[in-house]
Amino acid sequence: MASPARLRPVLLALVAVLATVLTTPGPAAQAADHKGIVNGSITCPKLHTCPGLKLLWFDENWHYLGEKSLGKGARGYSLNLPAGTYRLQLIDQRPSYDVSKFAPTDVQVTVKANRLSERNITMKKGGAITGTAVNGKGNRLKGATVVAANRAEQSFSTQANKKGQFAIGGLPEGKYSVFTYDRARTWVGKSTWAGLVEPGHAKYIRIRLATRAGDLTVYLTTPNGLLKKKTTLTVTSNRTGQWWSKTSSTGTFAFRGLFPGGYTATFNGAGVWFGKTGAVQKADVRSNGFDTGEFHVTKRGGWVTGKVVDGGGADGQTDFAMENVRVGLYDRQGRELATDVTNATGHFKLEGQLVTQDRLTITVDPSPNGGGWMTAAPPANWCLFDSGQEKGIAITQGKETSAGRVPLPRSTDPAQPDECLN
Repeated sequence: MASPARLRPVLLALVAVLATVLTTPGPAAQAADHKGIVNGSITCPKLHTCPGLKLLWFDENWHYLGEKSLGKGARGYSLNLPAGTYRLQLIDQRPSYDVSKFAPTDVQVTVKANRLSERNITMKKGGAITGTAVNGKGNRLKGATVVAANRAEQSFSTQANKKGQFAIGGLPEGKYSVFTYDRARTWVGKSTWAGLVEPGHAKYIRIRLATRAGDLTVYLTTPNGLLKKKTTLTVTSNRTGQWWSKTSSTGTFAFRGLFPGGYTATFNGAGVWFGKTGAVQKADVRSNGFDTGEFHVTKRGGWVTGKVVDGGGADGQTDFAMENVRVGLYDRQGRELATDVTNATGHFKLEGQLVTQDRLTITVDPSPNGGGWMTAAPPANWCLFDSGQEKGIAITQGKETSAGRVPLPRSTDPAQPDECLN
């Protein structure tokens, strides 16, 4: 199937759409909660009804926010979004080999709080690339993956049939290079230049993979050893620009069917470790051979530690540790940066890809399973607790910040037992 969503950079084209996640508004977020509605009609030229479409929405810098499917014959769309500027993209869901597919169609919209905005969309006619792929012996490459990438940093993929024939429809107008991956991972070749692809027209190319492929294992490491966290690593041939992606939870990435030569790796970040692009060290893939290489990441985010204690009612803060308290870290705009739950000693650690910043807020909330009731400091047994905040927190990238003791305030609700109020 085609992969038409706009990607930046192209090296991410074969990586699953990350999972760029909508941030959760924190206690400081107010205006961000105000939403509006954007809707409009959808027109598919020369068709009585539109095919099945998918609607994706991004922020104005093309960071993915969400998507939903529109059934076949849909005549319009509607979205309820926070106030702001967005980019909408409609994707034709017909098979990639359908040369009559519409191209991905983008529009920009501005959503105003508590207002209705209208933006009609007319689908754009797509172009196509068709052809045949063979190996160095002239045999047809059954099931080969064929990827067309343009200069606008978009990519589209399909698979060849048992005769090595392929078609990629729904292409926006532009100049394209075509990368081909042998299903058997035996043969490789440089990209094939397809040139300008125009709406409503198909361009035929012949692909020949004449070089024997090699294999490469890359070890992704941090100063603490192998990065044993599920993540994706993309390696790109320095000679051809072709890329391969693998996902691993062990820090070991085994690539097969690579073009001979050196490689550059792209790591998009995981856990506390920031993304990085650079050379794969000690790697020189050989035709019909095997090699290993290393890729080191060293840049990590800052983190905040502390201990949540019983707020102590009218007498002030105690040193009694509060277990199972939800702790959150929010920036000055109220966006959630990290969360944790306190352990048996009341301690927490808020971490992630956190850069140097100040004016942060730590929030503490009673365990959601107890309705606010939690074990309290003696002589009380169970007391009712409220949410609390600790403001003015500053962190430094790559370093620990101690928040010290953070009190969980006792509630003054009428249901609070008398012994919990003093």
